[in-house]
Amino acid sequence: TDMKGGVMCIIKIIQDGDISNNEIESLWKNNPHGGGIGLIDNDLNLRVPIRTHEYELFRDELQKILKEQNFKTLVFHMRRRSKGSLDIVNVNPIYINEKTVMFHNGTINGFDNDFYSDTLMYVFNVLHSIKELDIENKNHIKQIKDSLLNNPSRLVFLQEGKAEPLIINNQNIGYWLKNSKQWSSK
Repeated sequence: TDMKGGVMCIIKIIQDGDISNNEIESLWKNNPHGGGIGLIDNDLNLRVPIRTHEYELFRDELQKILKEQNFKTLVFHMRRRSKGSLDIVNVNPIYINEKTVMFHNGTINGFDNDFYSDTLMYVFNVLHSIKELDIENKNHIKQIKDSLLNNPSRLVFLQEGKAEPLIINNQNIGYWLKNSKQWSSK
């Protein structure tokens, strides 16, 4: 699971601009185990329009949302399984609570389970213990960072009422591109 061609998912944040079908297809080929989209709409509502194993459904939904432009921040994730089953329950985003979702790229050691992914186990065992998680609360952000123990994971959180995502970019692997309106986890 190292960075050089190892098992990894992909997270993309789009705040403006678009993405070509060729790029979507190329990303899916490398991360074929499901895709999901989460967004904060222009009224600051959290929406999760799709979590699926079907490439065409994912691509069409993503392009429809990009065309409509009813979002402040859109995040999509494509999974390449490293831990847990291929079940749809492991496709990101993962709900932390009804107002907050998380996307994860990387492997979080110590959260092995045959069925549930390390991401889901991390949410169950760590993030659920942060009461009323607020992605702008410095203490909550510190708790999240401390819980990862220098693990090279990238986490992206969306929370209702907040236009900006929280990005935990351990080891600075993720980066902004396209005039800082799009971010990639690798």
